[in-house]
Amino acid sequence: MRLIKVSANQPTFKTVYFNKSGLNFIIARKKNESVTNIRKTYNGVGKSLLISIIHFCLGADKDRYKSFCNELTDWSFTLEFEIKGKNHTATRSTANPGRILLNNEELPVKRFNSKVEEVCFNIPEKIPFLSFRSLFKYFIRPGKESYLNFDEASANRNPYQKMLYNSFLLGLDINLANKKYELRKEKQRIEKLESNFRNDDLLKDFFTGQKDVSLTISDLDEKIKRLETNLKNFKVAEDYHAVQLKADRVEERLFKLNNNIILLGNNVKSIERSLSVEPNKDNTNDIQRVYEEANIHFNESVSKTLTDLESFYEKLVTNRKRRLLEQKTRFESEVEEKSKEVKKMQVELDRLMKYLGDHQALDVFVSLSEEVSNLKAKRENLQKYQELQSEYKEKIREIKKDQLDQSQQTDDYLERMHAEIAEQRNFFRTLAKRFYPDSTSGLTIDNNDGDNLQRFDIDAKIESDNSDGINNVKIFCYDLTLLFKGRNHNINSLFHDSRLFDGIDERQKTEMIKVLNDTFNDSDKQYIASVNQNQLNEIKQILDEEQYKDIIEKHVVLELTDNDASEKLLGIQVNIED
Repeated sequence: MRLIKVSANQPTFKTVYFNKSGLNFIIARKKNESVTNIRKTYNGVGKSLLISIIHFCLGADKDRYKSFCNELTDWSFTLEFEIKGKNHTATRSTANPGRILLNNEELPVKRFNSKVEEVCFNIPEKIPFLSFRSLFKYFIRPGKESYLNFDEASANRNPYQKMLYNSFLLGLDINLANKKYELRKEKQRIEKLESNFRNDDLLKDFFTGQKDVSLTISDLDEKIKRLETNLKNFKVAEDYHAVQLKADRVEERLFKLNNNIILLGNNVKSIERSLSVEPNKDNTNDIQRVYEEANIHFNESVSKTLTDLESFYEKLVTNRKRRLLEQKTRFESEVEEKSKEVKKMQVELDRLMKYLGDHQALDVFVSLSEEVSNLKAKRENLQKYQELQSEYKEKIREIKKDQLDQSQQTDDYLERMHAEIAEQRNFFRTLAKRFYPDSTSGLTIDNNDGDNLQRFDIDAKIESDNSDGINNVKIFCYDLTLLFKGRNHNINSLFHDSRLFDGIDERQKTEMIKVLNDTFNDSDKQYIASVNQNQLNEIKQILDEEQYKDIIEKHVVLELTDNDASEKLLGIQVNIED
């Protein structure tokens, strides 16, 4: 892929035409370099915005362009590019950022990325994380976070993905990387499952050694068998509770009847005791004797009265006896009647109690069934745990064996790839020596045999004095290595933002320009860089006039200034926060 042209549907936009090969410089100038107005800077003229527009046209996530689309309503941008000698155009509008027009065919962004991926990268099937978007960023680093580390082209800090991207672009066997990833993930999955068992309330005691699984399963089998036998002989009475209520009412009635019978019996006994007491017939004579002893004599009228009294008394006694006998007869009749009722109700109670004894309530049956189900579930969990524990141990042993085998295969593979890796290492080393001739430098690719997701340890080394610019130089050398000596891609263009040249002294900046001129001269590769005028001024002080003109001025494709909004990339003043 090479970039040809960036344009927009608005006349104020500064259309950018790129040289097909060699160097391309986009320069940000101050209109008047002597002016010290802090508002007149190199920032905000559109250098970094141009990179964002290119990524926008090439399928970047629209969620990262919310402010961009909101501020630039009714704008559409077109990128013309070439892949394998064939020209393409990609147009994307801020009004409908979910779709891209590729060669006049409107595609969803995901489909667009898939089509471009097919011609730009040789990604094997069934390898997750590799995509056009994840890999293309290494050739046009999209933002300031892309310039922190040589092997990170975006804010993604996933170590495995970072290793995978770089391994792929360097041409390493990513199937080895994917195999280790899958083995480690499977091991983590098994360890997580085992951890879940350890946290299960039922299984905690087994992990601490307080219980034996086999013995517990045997105990559960016995309980289940006993309960299932009970359930088999279980007679369910749907009216159990109704019968129970009826029995309770009969029993309550029996209790009252028996109490009444007892009370009536007590009354009969009381009457019998009263009847057994005979009245004293000598009462009149006793009264006469007392008066005689007191020398008092009754006249005839008194005597007659006493006789009448005795007659009245005998009549009274007779009436009392008759009344008591009548009460006794009535009480005995009631006792007999209630006793018959008691006998009848006792038969009914016995019948009801026998029914209740032969049957059980449905809820008792359900409760018993639930208990059996719970015991079976516990037994099933324990059996599953017992089986899985054995299976897990076997799988962990197999994974560890496979990890050892894979590690050995990787060692053998790197040994076979020694020449290819040496070519990349020496290319990087040759570039780094241009900046740090007395420092040990180069690319190192080693086998990571640790218990982790990383298959390869990839490092770009420049052992120097830890100068401020060493990281920028490392990124510069590594990116050129991927472009010229990388594998699995059809990218022939590299774009660096001006921030790459920040933080390094003028000699290193100048050496970068010389390296670019030497490396891209007479090559089919395309290099694009945005550069601030003050950075160029530092370079100009070291290069002679002819060199500066030949390397820089001849390859300037766009100049942007801060003098007026019309001289910025968009040609208008806009505040984009993305």
